[in-house]
Amino acid sequence: MEIKENKLVGVSYRETPNKGGIIKPVYIIMHYDGATNGTSAIDWMTDSRSKVSAHLHISRDGVITQLAPFNIKCWHAGVSAWAGQKDLNNCSIGIELQNKGQEAYTEKQIDAAITICKTICVTYPIRAILGHSDIAPGRKEDPGTQFPWEKFKLLTKGTYNGIT
Repeated sequence: MEIKENKLVGVSYRETPNKGGIIKPVYIIMHYDGATNGTSAIDWMTDSRSKVSAHLHISRDGVITQLAPFNIKCWHAGVSAWAGQKDLNNCSIGIELQNKGQEAYTEKQIDAAITICKTICVTYPIRAILGHSDIAPGRKEDPGTQFPWEKFKLLTKGTYNGIT
């Protein structure tokens, strides 16, 4: 897998209108979408009325859809803070995984997420992979207790390994 011009090569691309501004990503934020199928979250994030988006969506079948280039601000973090930085939309890549919240993630999904995170970490100066719950504690719980943090621990040069 490779990134060219801030996009993953060879994956489906569906542009979201819910974005704006140039960013220099230093974090990856993992989310679950709360959806019951592989397209409803993408449909929602590409609807201008939703006012939400992410850079990528990964279905339970491991299908990857990119919604915005990695150097464009998406609206996935909301009110957030980490290590003195507020509004993590300004410095992070958002990855949504299809999951209702309490179910186990699929092997295809996690394999795709690991491959993507490795590729992003080689391309950008990523400090840490965080959960939405880490940057918005008490407000958000995703990616949830089923997320396999141990598989993501060594992907960045940082020392943070997720608290969710």
